[in-house]
Amino acid sequence: MAIDLSDDVVYDRAAVQRRTLSVLFVSAIFGRAGMSIVFAVASLLIKRILEDDTWAGASTAAVTVGTAFSASILSNYMNRRGRRPGLAVGYLVATVGGVVALFGGQHLFLFGYLVGIALVGVGQGATTLARYAAADLAKPDDRGKAISWVVFASTVGAVGGPALAGPAGDIAVSFGLDKLVGAFLFSTVFFAFAGLALWIGLRPDPLVVAGGLRKAGSTHKRGFVAGIKAIVANSTAQLALVGLIASQAVMVMVMAMTPLHMDAHGHDLGVIGFIISTHTAGMFAFAPLAGWAADRFGRIPTLAVGASFLLVATILTALAGEAPVLLMFPGLFMLGLGWSFGVIASSALLSESVAPEHLLSAQGAGDLLTSFVSGFAALASGFVFSLAGFHILSMIGIAASGLVMVYSSYRYRMDSIPRLA
Repeated sequence: MAIDLSDDVVYDRAAVQRRTLSVLFVSAIFGRAGMSIVFAVASLLIKRILEDDTWAGASTAAVTVGTAFSASILSNYMNRRGRRPGLAVGYLVATVGGVVALFGGQHLFLFGYLVGIALVGVGQGATTLARYAAADLAKPDDRGKAISWVVFASTVGAVGGPALAGPAGDIAVSFGLDKLVGAFLFSTVFFAFAGLALWIGLRPDPLVVAGGLRKAGSTHKRGFVAGIKAIVANSTAQLALVGLIASQAVMVMVMAMTPLHMDAHGHDLGVIGFIISTHTAGMFAFAPLAGWAADRFGRIPTLAVGASFLLVATILTALAGEAPVLLMFPGLFMLGLGWSFGVIASSALLSESVAPEHLLSAQGAGDLLTSFVSGFAALASGFVFSLAGFHILSMIGIAASGLVMVYSSYRYRMDSIPRLA
């Protein structure tokens, strides 16, 4: 099916969609690698700077704050300019952030480190928003599959990133740097490649082809407030937002404290990196299955399945008091799998629940709120871990994921009941 964008240019939507997915696939590999290798060392570096693990969640909180602001700012920018410049700018900011975080971490300069890692979070925001770019030209019945394709593309980077934490540390030491800041050496390169791939390859821009750019003189209100209003006005969009927030928050708060929990029980950086790699494999490797389920069985049932995976995961981690690998391995894997099903189903649900003129604003607002809540959860997780323990942190996850499972199951059953005219 061709679409005429001007008097001179005619694009085949199917061909543009195939090219878009290919470019997003490549950029997602590098973008996710840049972020996941940072997560393997972020809380450990905070602990070294402060010589205390009470504020260990501050690094993850800083990342999520950067992600939150970028979600809204980049979405508004893409409204005007398109997906390509918006995503490329996000990765450029993350590249700079990696350099700043490396400097702060090397010199144990807390403010510089947190600023740098917040800018790195902008890269995560770009990677997260890229899933919506995959849906711009997708057919309605293929929307879940298109989103899941980009999430799946992150598998290589997500699994390989943490596994490279050890070698990155060795390279850093050879340059006279602290072992932990080696992760930022690698992340800077990965983000630069992700941005370059998008800038060169994402032509034509899928949002332009889809006709989603804000037109000059448009009276439609855009931005965070407009996006929130669009979500609040639709109960299905509300459920999608709940699913996004809960899936992200439960995953982040447990994952953020996993390196500290394992370090406290004698596991070295290699084992910790392996567990985080297993977790990220759960997040991304089975994304096509989550996308297929969302398209085949529906978004809401798939969200309920994702919440049940999170419930099982947090039960396992709650039992892992001494951080045995036999419990941490399946627990962190299921935590990632639950996130995958929850985020993919919720993203597809949100994309089809609001009017097209409010879509990018709703997507940006949803990701902003999701990032803020998960950032607060990450920050609070350090206090809960320090004062009460990893098992109490996991029990909070049990409660949150259980509520989402019950609510989404209830909504599915109510929506399935025939209504009288």
